[in-house]
Amino acid sequence: MITLKFHFSSPFNEVTKIINTQMNFDKELTLNELFEFLFDKYGEKFNDLLWDKKNKENFSSFLSLIINGRAYRDENFVNTVLKDGDDISFLYIYFGG
Repeated sequence: MITLKFHFSSPFNEVTKIINTQMNFDKELTLNELFEFLFDKYGEKFNDLLWDKKNKENFSSFLSLIINGRAYRDENFVNTVLKDGDDISFLYIYFGG
């Protein structure tokens, strides 16, 4: 079993109704498997925050995913294997003036 720590910034925490939590999983999993789990748990609104609205095969340009203090955005990052104790932050980057 592994334990993952999560930090959900706005607007993710508006969907999850929590900011910080820990979740246990039976085994190590990839980011893609985690995204599927979170979709099942939090629904379409959470999924909409992850993916580009025009092209559902690309991640939202507003999404910043931080794992253990490192930002992930390369083309194969969905295959990253998560391990016990990993700290995952879902951040949404807003621009404006």
